[in-house]
Amino acid sequence: MRPTETFIDLIRTVKVDNASDVIARLRALAAEAPEPERRGTMRRHLETLAFRFEGDDRLSDAAEIYDLIATLAPGDRARWTRRAAMARLRDLCTRGWFDEAETYVAQLRADADAPALIQDGLAALLRLGWAHECRNQPEPCLHCYRLAYDLNGGDAGVTTEDGDRLSTKVKNLRRLLLDTQLADGRFDAAIALHATTRHVTGSGPLEAYDIVSVQDLAAAGGARSITLLPERRIAAPELRFWEKPPALRSEPGSLDIPAQYLAFLDDALAYPRSNVVIAGGKLVYDLAAHPRRPDILLQDGLNPDQIMTAAFGATRALVEVPEDPQTIEAGLMMFGLQSRNYGHWFCEFVPRMLAYNDPRCPDGIPLCIDDHMPDSHAEILRLLDTRDRPVITLAPRPVAFGRLGLAPVPAFFPFDMKPGRPFYDTVWPADVFAAVRQRILDCARARGILSDRTDRRLFISRKAFTQRALVNEAEIAERLRPLGFEVIYPETMSFLEQVEAFHSAALVVGSSSSALSNALFCRPGCRILGLIHEELSFNFRGYTSFIEAGGARILFLRGRTLPRPGVHAFHVSYTVDPGQVVAAVAALETEVATGVPAGFTVQAADDRPIQVPDRDSAGSRNAGTAGPARVDPDRLARVRTLAAGRHRSAEAGLCALEAVAFIAGEPHSDQPACASPSLAAFVRTWSDRLPQDARDALILPLVPRLVGTRGSEALERRRVALVVDWLVRSHVPAWFRLAKLNVEADELADRPAVADVADLAAWCDHLKRARKRAAVANPTLRQTGAGVRAAAWDAAHQAAWTAIRDDLEAAGPPILAAGWDAAYAAAYAAARAWGKAPLEPTRRALQDSALALVERMIALSEGDLRQTDRMSDAAAGPPVRHDAEARA
Repeated sequence: MRPTETFIDLIRTVKVDNASDVIARLRALAAEAPEPERRGTMRRHLETLAFRFEGDDRLSDAAEIYDLIATLAPGDRARWTRRAAMARLRDLCTRGWFDEAETYVAQLRADADAPALIQDGLAALLRLGWAHECRNQPEPCLHCYRLAYDLNGGDAGVTTEDGDRLSTKVKNLRRLLLDTQLADGRFDAAIALHATTRHVTGSGPLEAYDIVSVQDLAAAGGARSITLLPERRIAAPELRFWEKPPALRSEPGSLDIPAQYLAFLDDALAYPRSNVVIAGGKLVYDLAAHPRRPDILLQDGLNPDQIMTAAFGATRALVEVPEDPQTIEAGLMMFGLQSRNYGHWFCEFVPRMLAYNDPRCPDGIPLCIDDHMPDSHAEILRLLDTRDRPVITLAPRPVAFGRLGLAPVPAFFPFDMKPGRPFYDTVWPADVFAAVRQRILDCARARGILSDRTDRRLFISRKAFTQRALVNEAEIAERLRPLGFEVIYPETMSFLEQVEAFHSAALVVGSSSSALSNALFCRPGCRILGLIHEELSFNFRGYTSFIEAGGARILFLRGRTLPRPGVHAFHVSYTVDPGQVVAAVAALETEVATGVPAGFTVQAADDRPIQVPDRDSAGSRNAGTAGPARVDPDRLARVRTLAAGRHRSAEAGLCALEAVAFIAGEPHSDQPACASPSLAAFVRTWSDRLPQDARDALILPLVPRLVGTRGSEALERRRVALVVDWLVRSHVPAWFRLAKLNVEADELADRPAVADVADLAAWCDHLKRARKRAAVANPTLRQTGAGVRAAAWDAAHQAAWTAIRDDLEAAGPPILAAGWDAAYAAAYAAARAWGKAPLEPTRRALQDSALALVERMIALSEGDLRQTDRMSDAAAGPPVRHDAEARA
């Protein structure tokens, strides 16, 4: 026997349980081979073995083989050593051994061949991170990007697949994981996770605090609080629309308004640009302590301009420990989250001045504001302040206050609601804002700012802004000018100039945005035409209640949304038909002249709260509930996006199959009783492995169509057969054609359709030959592994495999082997095409084909089976028992 034959025989004996021993024997044989020709033969066989190991994700074994190849190819040692290093790095990350990977990254940076290793390592880590991101696997994704940051020594010159900096990815992923861990009460794990990423984000350590409201702290003796206005109930605003009232998708804000207070905390730690306050060892935060906390998405400690990190659980939170805080003896809190935004400033911050003007608030305590607030905010403070208080502009550093004065937001106003929850449309109390209005108008009148005019017609321009832009603003302005309208640009005017303009107006037209807050200063009887996009989850009640506090009335005219990926539905741009604007203006003129109301008023029945029902409520559908499954249209309207993976509850998010259960009224689950198991397996896997935009585009429309698809065992077998048929007669031939293996592709595509999994027995030899043909035709498999698997074994293929694997295994080893032959044949053919033709067009075509497959699976019915059976009976004569019947 030739020595090489012994070497080859050893390679053929490699299994999972003997790889280490075989590799050691291969190393010994290689050391005994001095002849260059024999060493070259060994090297080629070892390259094939290494590719096999990589294809089976046995990366540590592949690394050993690459090291062995390096000893056989001294002239090319650096190449194979680098290949071994990358296999080891990928192996550590794939196994989730990220602490060991961190040590290994440090070794790579110290290696003599560091520049090349860093370049290769970055490519490997970025690919791994992106793959985890597409599969919605945030923790391994975070660690891969963190290791890439460490290997590169920072962000310089490196971006992720979607163009983000590594530090940005790490920060966002860390936040996602922190929220998940806090929801599970794993505060220690969250603190440890943060510690591994602090150097990337420049954050300090975190500390855990219990969350309390100001009133709870005061009740426990930790603060002094004075009630200025008691709890009270206010009237609902009158919502009016130019078109017939739509069914709003927001939750109406409560009409029960909380008490307004003035409170003082001693020895408080606060963070500019944030609402976070630490006092008495507690996190004092009214919104975080609110009973609706489970519904609220708290953004504090997350916004890019903030100086600290915070993450909120149900009753506890993590807050970054400050370093070198500045010290202030006493101050009144006029700083906080979103203080820079004009709309937030006016609704959340300005009313606090009523409390600070109260005689019970001591003189001499300065007002403390954020350094990034515009001049208009300071102008408003000067107008409202009746005590001539000094103002301290806070640098973006934590502040240790000896004494800190606080006043609340005048109504429950969550920044945002969690996914799956309706938008909360706050109703503002008229008594508070009427007092603010009166104070400012008195100051403006005393300064001679207000004119006697009451007839101005204003069109508010928003062309300086990119968010919520009125795209055809110029066209509308041209139609309004002949009607006596003047165009104003609020961003170019002082605050008092804006007050005077609105106070002198009889009719105002403008985008429903921050500038429209100035309609508070309009005279009673003024009419406002608020232009807005189509989104029905908007703060219509908020604008209406705010404007009604001054006596004006608003009519909303909805235009046409111009969707833009990645932009919040609140802030999308839009157009409005100029003819509709002119018609609405004429109707408002008639309303003033005759008293006949313009537009339509939202009735109470259409203004009801929309809440996600409790999955354990009596109205939920149990798996055993009789009767056909039906789609609940109200619930369907709330499902606007899909998440990946399972969720603890509907409030935490909905994957595709959890959404099916939700809209069918079933208990929360990703295995709804109303859906076909094969379709559920296919769609669940496919959805989880798609990126967010593709998930919503491809899978979201399928959700309501899956309700009621569960059928008989025979129907399920036929659906599984459709998937098998797609794999062997569409998926594999597509890759063969790309690889120019057209004869083999036609042979597979032209075979009879698979009507049952058992039919695959007749395919075994064909698929085995196809696999061998593709493998023989591809001498460069080892160079293409990751890219090929990402294309040939993409989300659609993985979904199909998940849907059929149990049936293949149940059908016996030959059938399962045929399935694997089909999978590898596609991958080998794609590898053959690598570098010669782009893989992405074929992958996309197969994705479209997979969508058509799901459509056929959904459309398949018991009636189709009966018709097929009748046709088979007529063609075959006497009936033949099916396997299931024979087993019975």
